[in-house]
Formats: sequence, structure tokens, C-alpha cells
Amino acid sequence: MTGLRDVLVEVAEDAREYDVTDRAVRVVRRRQLATRLVPVAAALLVVAGLVAVAVPFGRGAEPESPPGAAGLPGRIVPEQSPPLLPEDRGVGRATLAYLNGDTSAWAVLTADGHQYRVDGLQVQAISADGRWLVTLRTDQTRVLRDLAGTGRQELPPGEGAHFSPDSGKLVVPARSGSATIVDLATAARTTVPLDPAPPNRVCAIRNSGNLVLCQAPGSPFNGLRLADGATGHIARDIADLGLPRGETVPAESGSVTLGPDDRTVYLTATQGEHRSLVGYDLGEGRLTVRYPLPDKGPAAERPGANGGVEYGPPDERYLLGIDADGPLLLHLAPSRSDPFSVGTAAIEVIARDTGALTTVTLLARPIRLAVYPG
Repeated sequence: MTGLRDVLVEVAEDAREYDVTDRAVRVVRRRQLATRLVPVAAALLVVAGLVAVAVPFGRGAEPESPPGAAGLPGRIVPEQSPPLLPEDRGVGRATLAYLNGDTSAWAVLTADGHQYRVDGLQVQAISADGRWLVTLRTDQTRVLRDLAGTGRQELPPGEGAHFSPDSGKLVVPARSGSATIVDLATAARTTVPLDPAPPNRVCAIRNSGNLVLCQAPGSPFNGLRLADGATGHIARDIADLGLPRGETVPAESGSVTLGPDDRTVYLTATQGEHRSLVGYDLGEGRLTVRYPLPDKGPAAERPGANGGVEYGPPDERYLLGIDADGPLLLHLAPSRSDPFSVGTAAIEVIARDTGALTTVTLLARPIRLAVYPG
């Protein structure tokens, strides 16, 4: 789920939505104010782990991928004036949502290739099967929409939204120390109280309805806790992920992402300047996945106003989601012809067996933020 989420998306910041999208927006805003540049960057980070694969990414030119990789086309170009997402009929499965940096409007791309403008401030989540969409509207109302039909319901106020890997449940954490769980098959809702002791922020819901709790954004990582989805009682406390000595999960790395297997949680671990995407298996109780991430590229510099320094957009990658083929990264980079202008963004996949990095989709400017199903 990985920033991007501000001049374009003042959105979740004003709504005080504290998921990874919003954190991304805040990061982008700070960069824009500091550099006085136009690009919007996103921060949908997540990762952490040990074992299995440890193959460095290949370098060189980014290959074009055939259409259909990870369920996405080889290139996405935003439509100038896409129609508003209709409410009187279904539109089919969503494969991606993106923010148009020129219009500050969100759009949904469906499996049949159509693009629809979303009425609201922000797309917050898409279920893994692409059927369900959660949006935040300008009046701060959060809406759950069934894209296969016309069903919709307003959700209680909260901090973000998370779907279970099987797309059967949705959790909306509240600011009051509770969470609302929606059974998507019946539309039934239950409210679960949460232990106030940290880590106490809901960052994932499992197929069973049980919850994964993690640290608040900007707070030092202090482990994970698993909570019963019916009572809120803590079933398991995971204080130590078993990271090697000297490796940490930085506060800015964001929340945990639950993989499609319903048992592996992903986050970013750092050691010095180097980052890795790691996966912790909740069933085995240990780190089972590790993918070294490319180092961030340095931003170009030049003299700015009043004796200051102006920076170009950095070359960075953020976790976008976990696909069946492997983790997906959103790659944001400066233009090759002008290091002070933003270039075309790309979605890349990390091969599960080798760790090789391959471009799946090119995102034409001005797309700088995306939300992937799951």
C-alpha cells in the first residue's frame, strides 16, 4: 500500500487520516515547501525480514513488461476528462487507482481498461479482488462502494481502512481506541475495543477477522501485537522480529502490510544507508523473506532563492502492494533530460524466487501516486 499521498492531496492531512497514503502526502508537502518544486512524491513504504532470498537487484535500463503483468497494462496514461464513477451501475474490477497531479483528482482504472473519476478527496483502499473501493469525500465522509454493482454505505469516522487478503472483511480503525469491522458478504458491522497500550494502531485485518496492531506513524517501531477480532483481547505479543544486530525499522518506514498468504507481514528494515524489504511469518514466528532494496539516488542541487539550495526530485522506491508475483514498488525518479523535473513513474515487481527487479507498468506524468488492490 506507498507517497504522493499535496498541494495535490491536502486531503488526508486535513482529514487527519493517518495511513501510509497520508504520511506520503505529508512527506511530499515538506519536500515541496523545502525545494519549491512542483512534483509530488509518495511514500507507501513497508518492509522487513531475514532468510530465503537475498539477491541484489539488477541495474541498467528498465525493461518494458508485456501487458497483464500483475494485472496491470504496460503503460497507464491519465485521461484528460474521465467520466465520473457511475452510481447506477457496476463497472467491474478495479486494477489500480491513481492521483492526477495536474487536476488533483483521483481516478480508478478497471480491468476492461476504462478510467473513472472518483468523487472525493482520496482513494484509501481497494480490496484484493478489485471489487470494493473505499474513498474519503470532501465532507470527510468515508464511503464503501461495490464496483460490481451499485451497493454503497457510509463508514464510521476513523483512521484509514484495511481489507483482509481474501476481500471478505474491512476494518476501519477509530481514533477512540476501537475499530469497526465490516463483513462484506452480509454488510454486518461490529465494533471492537482495543487495548490502549502501544502498539495499538490497526494496520491489517486477517481473513479470520483478527487484527494486526503496529506502531503509530512517526513512532519508533516497538513490535507487533495480534488481537482477537471479536473481543479485541491481545492474543499474541511480538516484541522482537529477530532482525540482525544493527538492523532497525525506522519510524518513518510506515506501517505493516499483510501479504496475500494471510500470514506474512512486510515492512522496511534499514542498516546504515541500506534498506531491505523483509517479511515476518506470523505462523512460523520468524523472518522468512528478505529483498535488498536499491539505494536512494541523490537529488540534484542548485543555488536557490535567498542563498538557499534548491533540490530536484530524488530517485526513490516505495512499497505499493504485495502481488501474487511478488512485492510491487512504486519507482519515482527525476527526468533523464532535466534532473530538476519529475520523470515518468514506474511500477516494478520483485521476483519472489530471485529478487530480480522488473518494470511492470510505466505511469505517464502527471501520475505520482497510486493505490493497488489489497
